[in-house]
Amino acid sequence: MKRSTHFSIQIRLLCLLFVLACQAYAQQTSLLTEQKSGVILGVLEDHSGIFSGDPYFRVVRAVFHKIRREWKPFPNDCSDTLCLSLMPLTKSYPQQVNWTIAFDGKEIGHVVAHTPVDFRLYCLVGIEEIVSKDTVPTVGKRSERYAGWEGNPVYRPLVAVSQPNFKDPDIWKPAQFSPAQIKGAREAFRNKFPDVSNCKNPEEDKLIAWPYRDDDIKVNSIYSSKAGWSLIELSLTGYACDGPVDDNGPFVGQWYVIEPSGMVRFIGAGMRMVDAGDYDGDGKTEVLFAVEGYNEGGYRLFYRDFSQSAEFLFSYH
Repeated sequence: MKRSTHFSIQIRLLCLLFVLACQAYAQQTSLLTEQKSGVILGVLEDHSGIFSGDPYFRVVRAVFHKIRREWKPFPNDCSDTLCLSLMPLTKSYPQQVNWTIAFDGKEIGHVVAHTPVDFRLYCLVGIEEIVSKDTVPTVGKRSERYAGWEGNPVYRPLVAVSQPNFKDPDIWKPAQFSPAQIKGAREAFRNKFPDVSNCKNPEEDKLIAWPYRDDDIKVNSIYSSKAGWSLIELSLTGYACDGPVDDNGPFVGQWYVIEPSGMVRFIGAGMRMVDAGDYDGDGKTEVLFAVEGYNEGGYRLFYRDFSQSAEFLFSYH
């Protein structure tokens, strides 16, 4: 009787495992079907090598895909190295894509890239190895502007799209603001950071209240569109403590969107604008930012007039 009961339990466990496997397969099949029917957004990246002395290499990182009306990030929340090598994670990504590479509303090339068997490192989650033989597009020279946490000069990231959607109907361009517009943006900054602490010098490294002036609020970047929307990045200058700044604090770039009505809204910190374009072909522009923080990288995509966003983040360790 005991042997029969033990055997029955084993059968039930096997049945449960079979059901769970079927559910996982169904979910995976559903995800792949959605990917095939929608557009995939990636980023052509330049890397300075995994270890010291390694050569530079280029990859495409798949970051977002369009599911019905919304942009969704690909899975990126691994908490251990085992997760990086598990088949369900890599199978959640497109196995091979013929990417259209775009910049500033124009097509600048194509690459074919293939998802590896495993991602090896946290900072490589989502990457696809370039298998095409044509020249990989670049814009400008290597610099530290998009170096991120690693700090080594790299080529600027470029948008990669699984469909030839690259035009920017809103025509986002670098712009200049009037003194009145800058004043309004600085007021929004002060509302977010009414009280700030700083150090007298790195040697003392002791935080004290710092009544900063308007002139201490630096204008880093300004972009505007033909539809009357604007973006402005502000940060405080004069950081005098010993050690890294807070990823979300006032000494890191703070981005605000300014609506045609004049309303100013905070949208994020520690970002660099990558590009803008109508990547899903719906007639409206999406805006892509690179995220840069302590031991953190990734991308944020804003769409539907900055009312919606999607986020893909990864760590380096």
